[in-house]
Amino acid sequence: MVVKELQVMNELGFHARVACKIARSIGEFGSSVNLVKNGKKYDLKSVTGVMMSAAKNGEIVTVEIEGDDEESTAAALEKLFADKFGER
Repeated sequence: MVVKELQVMNELGFHARVACKIARSIGEFGSSVNLVKNGKKYDLKSVTGVMMSAAKNGEIVTVEIEGDDEESTAAALEKLFADKFGER
């Protein structure tokens, strides 16, 4: 399992467009990807899971990635966060 601490840097945090982008981008990988927040796990391969996590700008989130391609999944996820999901 790969565990990453990532900061949400886009202005609006996790909203519908970002949720779709995250779910679509990491949905191509076989690994499971969960955001852990306040003792709950949210599936980042699900638009609903991303939205329910309600991550805000500046928040540091913990992401757990597990599977055969966890390293490449983690790298793709880190790039998405670093690029602010294509937003400001």
